[in-house]
Amino acid sequence: MNRQTYIKSLKWIVVLGALAAAGLRVGIWSLDSSTTPQAAKLPARPPIALDDLRQALDAEFAPVLKDGLLRTSTGCGVAIGIIDHGQRRAFTYGNARADSIFQIGSITKTFTGLALAQLAAQQKVTLDTPLRPILFPDIAAKSTGTEITLLDLATHRSGLPSVPDNLDPKDPGNPFAGYDRVAMRQFLVSHGTSRPAENGTKYMYSSFGIGVLGYALAARAGVPYPQLIRNEITGPLQMNDTVFALSPDQERRVIQGHGSGMEPVDAGLGEGGIFTGAVSAKSTVNDLLIYLDANLHPDRYAAGASVGSSAATLPAAFAIDHQLRGAVKPNTEVAFSWLYDVPTGRYEHGGTTPGYTAHLEFAPNRDRGIVVLYNRMDELPGQQRFVDRVAENVNELMSGLAAARIDVISESDPALAALDETDND
Repeated sequence: MNRQTYIKSLKWIVVLGALAAAGLRVGIWSLDSSTTPQAAKLPARPPIALDDLRQALDAEFAPVLKDGLLRTSTGCGVAIGIIDHGQRRAFTYGNARADSIFQIGSITKTFTGLALAQLAAQQKVTLDTPLRPILFPDIAAKSTGTEITLLDLATHRSGLPSVPDNLDPKDPGNPFAGYDRVAMRQFLVSHGTSRPAENGTKYMYSSFGIGVLGYALAARAGVPYPQLIRNEITGPLQMNDTVFALSPDQERRVIQGHGSGMEPVDAGLGEGGIFTGAVSAKSTVNDLLIYLDANLHPDRYAAGASVGSSAATLPAAFAIDHQLRGAVKPNTEVAFSWLYDVPTGRYEHGGTTPGYTAHLEFAPNRDRGIVVLYNRMDELPGQQRFVDRVAENVNELMSGLAAARIDVISESDPALAALDETDND
C-alpha cells in the first residue's frame, strides 16, 4: 500500500469509526453534552437582526481569518446560510464562495427520510411496510421477532449496525462504493430482517439502515436513488446544485476538502453504493437555504402545483417527516433522521466526510434555520466541531445571549500543529 492510499484509508477509518460510534452521539454529530467541553462565551449583547448580522459576523471571523482555522495558508473556507422569518442571507469566509459545492455527508439522511414521507403521503408505501418483501421476498421471514419496517429504518430503531460487518472496501478513497445489493443480501441473510429481541425499539444510529431504506424506496419507486431524490425533493424545490453525480460545471465549483490536520485530501466524490442514501449528497449553502425554507414553510412550494405532483404532496410529507417518534435521551427525540431538541424546539442534523463537515438546523417556533458548511473534517473525540460552534454563535448573536467564541482552537485539535508549522515556514 503506497502512502497516498494509506492516508486515504486512515481518513475513512476515522469516518467509519464515527459512524460506528454514532449511537453514543446526539444532535448534530457532536458528542453528548455531558462529555463535550462547551465553547467559551463572549459577553451578551442586544439581539442582532439578520440585516445587521454581516458586521457582527465579520468581527467574529476577523481573528479566525487572520491567525486561525481560515487563515489564507489553510485553503479552508466556511459558508453560512441563515433564514429568519422567510428572509435569507448567505455569508462566506476564507476560501468558500456562495456557489461552492461541499460534501454534506449524513445530512443526506434527511433527504431519505423526506423521500419516505413523500411516498407515504402519495400512498405508495405505508410506514409499517416491512423491508424484506420490498427487497428480498425470497428471504424467509423468521418465525419469531418483529420484521424491520420502513419506519424502523427512518427512526434508527431497526437494530441494524451503522457499519455492516461484511463491508470490505475495495477503494480506500470511497469504501462504501463497492458495497452493493449482493453484499446487502448476504448481510440480511446472515443477520435476519427482524429487529433483535433484545433491542426492542431502542434508538441506535445506523448509516447502514438509512442506506438500506434509500435503496428500498428507490426499488419501490422503480428508479435509482439519485433520481428518486430528484423527483421527490430537489426537483420540486429547484435545488439544482444538490446532487450525487457532479456535472462538469459543478466539478469546477467543488471546494477542496481538507483533513483534520489541514492537509488537502481526495475525499471521494462518487456515489456510495448502498450507502448513497446515507452519506453521498453534495450541495451548496444556497440550495440548503431553500431546503430549510421548505422545512419551515412547505406550503410555499406547493402553491400552484398540479394535483398529484410531488410538489403538491410536500406539505403533507414534511408533516410526516417532522413528527416526533420517541425519545433518544432526555430532552431529545427523533423524527425521520432529524433529532429534535425539546428545550429549544430545534430539529438538527450534521454530516462528516474525510474532507468536510456540515451542520443543518431549523426551529419552527423561531421561524429560523441555519446551515454551516466547512471544507475540513474535524470530527474529533471530545471536541465540538467548528460548524456547530459557528451555528451556536449565530443563534446566540441573534437571540441576545452570550455568544460562543469561534476563534478558540482546542489544544487537542491537529489543526493547531498545522498552523504552528506554517508560522515557522
